[in-house]
Amino acid sequence: MRRIAAAGFLALLSVPASAQAARETLAEAVASALSANPSLQAERRTREGAAERVEQARAAGRPSLALNGSYSAQKTEVGQTFTIGGLTFPSDGQGRQATAGLEARQTLYAGGAVAAQRRQAEAGSEASGERLRSYEQGLILDVVAAYVDVRRSERELAIREDNVASLKQQVQAARDRFDVGEVTRTDIAQAEARLAGAEANLAGARAGLEASRAAFERLVGRAPVQLAEPPTPPAMPASLDDALAEALRANPDVVAARAAASAAEAGVDIARGALRPRLGLVGRAGVQETRQDQTFRDTSLAVSAELSIPLYTGGFAGSKTRESRLDADRARFEAAAIERAVTAQVASLWHSVTAARQSIAASRSQVAAAEIALEGAKQELAVGTRITLDVLDQERELREAQLGLINAERSEYVAIHEFVASLGRLTPELIAR
Repeated sequence: MRRIAAAGFLALLSVPASAQAARETLAEAVASALSANPSLQAERRTREGAAERVEQARAAGRPSLALNGSYSAQKTEVGQTFTIGGLTFPSDGQGRQATAGLEARQTLYAGGAVAAQRRQAEAGSEASGERLRSYEQGLILDVVAAYVDVRRSERELAIREDNVASLKQQVQAARDRFDVGEVTRTDIAQAEARLAGAEANLAGARAGLEASRAAFERLVGRAPVQLAEPPTPPAMPASLDDALAEALRANPDVVAARAAASAAEAGVDIARGALRPRLGLVGRAGVQETRQDQTFRDTSLAVSAELSIPLYTGGFAGSKTRESRLDADRARFEAAAIERAVTAQVASLWHSVTAARQSIAASRSQVAAAEIALEGAKQELAVGTRITLDVLDQERELREAQLGLINAERSEYVAIHEFVASLGRLTPELIAR
């Protein structure tokens, strides 16, 4: 009987070094997904747009300069005129006028609204960046899960194939023993029934492998071919308390929620600014040229201060301020809720990793014991102290133990990466280390 290696994802000793070098790594799969995923590209554009809004908010506090110009022409036909001193007024004819002006404006005081707009934009940009980081982590986590799912499905298929091959031998052995009168037809039927069930499970394993490959291709953009063993999973924090503290400090969802709350607080100051005076400095320089019978040119230069004091807005500004306060309260409550959710997630994942590691240890012991039990049952069958059904039962227990082991290894690997993502540490660089 061909034994399935129990060392999990790190056991590829039978693969030549040249073949190993040609295998696709997890880091390569993650890099492909990050470079080609259209949803991630859309999130990156959203992040860039948020950065532009910061620049727009900063521009509101800077001087503005505008150049204005106009040109007009007119033709006049006068129906009634009068004469003074030998000159007739008004006179018929054509006239042209050209103007050019330069205007500069600088806001001196806006009730704190300009500074608040800048703070709001900066907080919004930070929140957008953290949402992008969260999306990237989610995509990396999906690729990790799809990668190990393909490898798990391949190992399950190998176990199922090994089981079918072994049961075929059992069926043939039962028939041989029946021919010499050692067993009955019941033994043959039992072996054939187990073989039929194993073949059905093998067909399911093949379908499961194709589904895992399709999920991988959807994320990465290409079908998986000879996936290499994944790297050693990242190290866990020393304690759950350390993990909780790190998550509350660096989890992208938590940081984004706090930034959104800061943006909402700045929105209150913006709304209050609409109730306060606004003071600005305006400078104008211009030239106007008029030509009819002769050319006249006028120039002007002026500097003025403009003051605006809101007296009555129909209740709009006050209502806007109250609405902004409510938005700020909502954002704070949402941030608190996200912190609680992340705390619960980190604690749950911590215990999930612990449970998966215990399950791996138990499954390895179970596999070793089942292998010994199967060999013993076969030997005892040969000397007549066991029946065929005993061997079939031991064969089934071994396969179940092997499948339990690969599932536990898959669960541990994915749970560790989920845990690292909850801390805000799941990056392409961590995968490629």
